[in-house]
Amino acid sequence: MICTAIAAALFLTGCNTQNGETASTTDSAPAATAVEENYTETYIDGVVKPEDLVTVPGTPWVLVSSMASKRFTSPGYLAAVNSAGLATQEVWPGHTQRIDWDQNAYPDCAGVPDATTTEPHGITVRPAEDDRPATLFAINHKRESVEVFRIDADSTDIGLTWIGCIPLPADASANGIASLPDNSGIAVTSMFDPTQPGNPFERMFTGADTGRVIKWTPAAGWAPVPGTELGGANGVLVSPDGQSVIAAAWTQRKVVKVSTSAPYERREMSIPFLPDNLRWTERGTVLLTGHEATMDDILTCNAGEGTDCPTGYSVIEIDPTTMTSTVVVDAADSETSIATTALPVGDEIWVGSLNGDRITRLQPE
Repeated sequence: MICTAIAAALFLTGCNTQNGETASTTDSAPAATAVEENYTETYIDGVVKPEDLVTVPGTPWVLVSSMASKRFTSPGYLAAVNSAGLATQEVWPGHTQRIDWDQNAYPDCAGVPDATTTEPHGITVRPAEDDRPATLFAINHKRESVEVFRIDADSTDIGLTWIGCIPLPADASANGIASLPDNSGIAVTSMFDPTQPGNPFERMFTGADTGRVIKWTPAAGWAPVPGTELGGANGVLVSPDGQSVIAAAWTQRKVVKVSTSAPYERREMSIPFLPDNLRWTERGTVLLTGHEATMDDILTCNAGEGTDCPTGYSVIEIDPTTMTSTVVVDAADSETSIATTALPVGDEIWVGSLNGDRITRLQPE
């Protein structure tokens, strides 16, 4: 493994707040004093295109969405990494997956997925509560659905039990996913409408609103979340009280926070790169990473399948109350390419990527 020292810097970005369903503006705040804090960058090898990562609360396990790759001859799978010993195993559609289809809860599901109908993308975990076990939701592009699993995990082992799926709307190209509080459903970002003609990336890089956040509940099915129209909607979180949605606008280089009740107040902040997935920290802030790239870079790299993929990344921490941010890590010289997720794991940060076959692990010095 290769180790590099990474200096952390600090700056703030600001936003302007307005009431109304969609109206909002964005301003920039002056830079703040730099903070000296170092991380050592090492790697967890053997996980193909680890696009999204999420912890299983109360356990040492990190679940990883390994996206499909012709370059690595991988159809895509879900992996689990034990953060205590860094052992990695495949959990879907691997041998640890079990079947217990709840057809009452998921009556519209087309059936049990297998290796030919598996291509994961965004993932989220709903923590265990009372007598309800932890639940994993995983976007599956092979059949455009959200697969639902019961998680069985302890300190030494983890397994998934598939319990059903939720078909996605035809006009949605799903990316990020978050669970709603009180076991009430899920929120998903749609980057663009795949039923529209033309190249969706060309539309996204014009700066236009191409996507939005949609939510699913058992009672109402799918519905748009008002005020969440975004360019290349990517990462998404829902506040613990369910009163707001936070989402990344990938091609518009901003993060927005929208209240989930009228008048759907919207606040936004500028991001100095293409923002990808969002992850909560234990203190209620949000970690975000992404990549610096043009449309030509994205098309040439082709989601890690092509050439000349951009390298380097930053990790920023967002205060969702004030909608300001600090740079936690500035790793412009790193070889990590197309960073997608910055996940807090204990006192470390694990960085996912759409390129390569390893997770970047940042350990404080």
